[in-house]
Amino acid sequence: MSSAIEAPQADVCIVVEGCYPFVAGGVSSWLDWLIRTQPETTFSVVALTADAQPRDLKYELPDNVVGLQTLPLSPPSRRPRPGRPEIDGDAYGEALTRLWARGDPQAFDELADLARRPVRRRHFGLGTPARRPDHADLVSSSPAWTAIETCARALAPEAPLSDVFWAWRTLVGGLMSVLTAPVPKARVYHAISTGYAGLYAARAARETGGRAAITEHGIYTNERRIDLVMAGWLSDRVHKGFRLDDTRREVRDLWTHMFEGFARVAYARTDRITTLYGANQTFQRALGAEEDRLSVIPNGIALQKFEGLTPVTGKPRPVVGLIGRVVPIKDIEACIRAAAVVRDAVPDVEWLIIGPTEEDEDYFAACQRRVVELKLEDTVRFTGRMNIFDILPSLDVMLLTSISEAQPLVLLEAGAARIPCVATDVGSCREILEGPPGEDPPLGRGGFVAPPMDPDALGAAVLKLLEDPELRRSCGETLRARVEAGFTSEASAARYAALYRELAA
Repeated sequence: MSSAIEAPQADVCIVVEGCYPFVAGGVSSWLDWLIRTQPETTFSVVALTADAQPRDLKYELPDNVVGLQTLPLSPPSRRPRPGRPEIDGDAYGEALTRLWARGDPQAFDELADLARRPVRRRHFGLGTPARRPDHADLVSSSPAWTAIETCARALAPEAPLSDVFWAWRTLVGGLMSVLTAPVPKARVYHAISTGYAGLYAARAARETGGRAAITEHGIYTNERRIDLVMAGWLSDRVHKGFRLDDTRREVRDLWTHMFEGFARVAYARTDRITTLYGANQTFQRALGAEEDRLSVIPNGIALQKFEGLTPVTGKPRPVVGLIGRVVPIKDIEACIRAAAVVRDAVPDVEWLIIGPTEEDEDYFAACQRRVVELKLEDTVRFTGRMNIFDILPSLDVMLLTSISEAQPLVLLEAGAARIPCVATDVGSCREILEGPPGEDPPLGRGGFVAPPMDPDALGAAVLKLLEDPELRRSCGETLRARVEAGFTSEASAARYAALYRELAA
């Protein structure tokens, strides 16, 4: 079930999972920029959400957005309609198994057709008029149970059926939400990840005769793998020890394999696949993306917005800032531990963690406890959301401690403001701070990179910058020059406009 604002056909339908326009920052900010930099293009937005709870808009939709549709992956539970839907449970389970095990695009097509094909129902021996199956028919019926059993036997015979059941209900339930939701009319369907968003774009293009594109910031499969490794709600019940040849599957494996299957299908059924930097394409190729569909479009910064920023002088304390959500993938705990390293050498340092704290309240509470345990109450401050232009002039060093990133806008924004950075060696952070291979002319260092989850190395890198004003100045100027050379808003917007023209032709 989904909610929508009825709209005319758009030039481009943006399909996004878990962010715009209901979550601020990060990819949402980029999407708001993308839409506003294409004023001659009309957009509709399909926002995939975890559930059907009402959400407040965090962005005022631009005038060229002509429609918004919310699609909950876990819709409200409904009692199945009376009677057994005439769905072939064995064929259903077999197609799911092929999608799950190897990302078979043909299996996805079969499932998409199954979700659209009208079926009759048998009730007290009588047949009802044929109509399309609804979500409950596909996840809560007798044929669905047959499909669950088929998947369990084929994919994870050693795992407890109860664990497979709940994984199936969540993963396949989300898939069936995607396959049964309305599709707005558009010429191009542009997904901002693989996963469920990529599948929706592939399905929409197939049904309407439109074209499909994917833009990946981070690699969705990698990020979900990190989430699953860290998930406390999953317990391992198949103990493989150190054997590498053990083919038994744990339920955690089922989640990983399904997301990889989704990516394979999305890459196979998409006309263009873009990402922010070249190294991401290694992961895309590994999951079947074809070379002639791949391209790189870096993020861009509107440099003119940063021209009036003047660094605050005469501050009583040096200031280090991290701008980002307080969530595990940003590894805020490593940020706090790095603060302890720096505080021991620079006792008066001020350490700001700038960004929303409500997304994962348990993790925020854990971070607050860590501040107290390390006696950093006078050093570390959680500011909540702030206007980046209000905070940048106060910063001496920008810090990024994420476990996974793509091409962080915050590093480019820091560069535009001539602020040197320390970042974990993830995504394109090294390219941004040290320059891409073959940079001509080589510009030099805009900061330092350190291994992820290494607060000692992160703290040591921050100290190098705090203790050497000339190094800070030169790194800030270098980073500004690199942003000017390769990461402007105008160049990035022009490349997306060309992409839309190509696909709409």
